[in-house]
Amino acid sequence: MHTAEKSATGSRNTTSPALLALLFLAILAVLHGAADLFVPVAIALLLNLLLSPVVKTLGRHGIPPALSAAALVAALVGFVVVAVGGLADPAERWLTEAPQSVREVKQAFAAEDQLSGIQELAKEVDDLTQSDAPPETTEVVVKSPGVLTSAVGHLAEIAASTGIVVFLTYFLLASGDTMLRRATRCGRSWTERRRIVAIARQVQSDLSRYLATVTVVNFFLGAAVALTMHLLQVPNPLLWGAIAGLFNFAPYVGALATAAVLTIVGITTFDTLTAALKVPLAFLVLTIVEGQLLTPAVLGHRLSVHPLVVFLAIIFWGWLWGVAGALMAVPIITSLKVVADHVPGLNVVGNFIRRDDAAGLAATGPAARAPVARTTT
Repeated sequence: MHTAEKSATGSRNTTSPALLALLFLAILAVLHGAADLFVPVAIALLLNLLLSPVVKTLGRHGIPPALSAAALVAALVGFVVVAVGGLADPAERWLTEAPQSVREVKQAFAAEDQLSGIQELAKEVDDLTQSDAPPETTEVVVKSPGVLTSAVGHLAEIAASTGIVVFLTYFLLASGDTMLRRATRCGRSWTERRRIVAIARQVQSDLSRYLATVTVVNFFLGAAVALTMHLLQVPNPLLWGAIAGLFNFAPYVGALATAAVLTIVGITTFDTLTAALKVPLAFLVLTIVEGQLLTPAVLGHRLSVHPLVVFLAIIFWGWLWGVAGALMAVPIITSLKVVADHVPGLNVVGNFIRRDDAAGLAATGPAARAPVARTTT
């Protein structure tokens, strides 16, 4: 009988990793397949973390949460509408003119190429060998739809996603701690309920502070980029400032993407290579100052996630949910770190995510205190 129990236990242990792998793959498939649903929900949760301290502050002054939530959501929607309305036209105009400008730049470089004579000779030989070709050919040019035209084609999807974000953000802000109190009922004991509250409080505290700080920093970075582009006489400086501020929510990758875009902008704007390279170089100087001096001084190491893990998280969530996933990767991985610090079974995950210089600061949850106690004894 004991042999049968041991064999049964051994079979369960051997199948457990396979079941976990299948569960992980199933979760990935669901997250990827239902991205149209999960992305707006994730955005609403992040907006709730960002704006909930404002609602609580207004509540202490006698303003009901429902009223303050409605005012904040309305102000946010108005800001987005004004921003999109003001930047959509220059963005569409630049995207329409950019391919032609790139072709002109390529032709200018080709005209100065030392191999241009050989290329012309090869073209003449090719024309002689094509004697059977018809004397005249008609070139058909298919014009790609602009930004606004493409947006109209996806109007139903955009409206549905926007509606989910707006209404879910409002209900989360207006409900306050109601959802947290209901979540504590999932705990089977008083210890588990306290752990759920501790995880929720720390996630809300860390992410709200992080999102507020990064939003302010990125706003000033975007303003600095817009002013620099204006001084360099680059068209549509507000557009490039907005792109720089938005993309900077994705560390490392966002700065590289913005630098690549501004390189194309510089090449298509100026006639000389020296003047063109001033555009991305100016942005790189600003983003280095922001990343190495401003953000560490303001934020510190409060969200002590290893830079390699941040980079891998951006790649992973960008692959899973596109640009929205890349922008939300840092808050998602930070939330996972908080959960891992409080759950004893996820201690290995927390150690993998945590920065090396923050190992001594990790003893905040029961999962971190237990190994310390064993070591001291």
